[in-house]
Amino acid sequence: MKKSFLTAALMLVCISGYSQSAYTKPYQYRDPAPLDISALGNAMTTKQNRYNDNTRRIQNAIDRISSKLDKISKTDEEYNYWSNIFTERCVKKMPSIDYSSVSQTDQLVNYLYDCINYQLENN
Repeated sequence: MKKSFLTAALMLVCISGYSQSAYTKPYQYRDPAPLDISALGNAMTTKQNRYNDNTRRIQNAIDRISSKLDKISKTDEEYNYWSNIFTERCVKKMPSIDYSSVSQTDQLVNYLYDCINYQLENN
């Protein structure tokens, strides 16, 4: 009896396993949908243009400060002194920023002016 019960149970398991696998459909692969990356190119162009504009703004601020130092200096030695102070204490210690960010660029330009004004007042 045990033998016939085990045989029947084994047949039932085999039949149910076969019947389930017979109804399972294989996964159908298809080509991926084409990607539209034109917006990515536009975004990168915009970010690069901001970067270029902001680095130009920072360079212009440095040039204007250097020009003002030249105007307030009476001698070449005095200009060299203030220029070295500006370079060593302000320009070389500029914080690292994301140059494509307008707000961070504004903060950096303000930092440069504040730094040189502080140096002029305290030296």
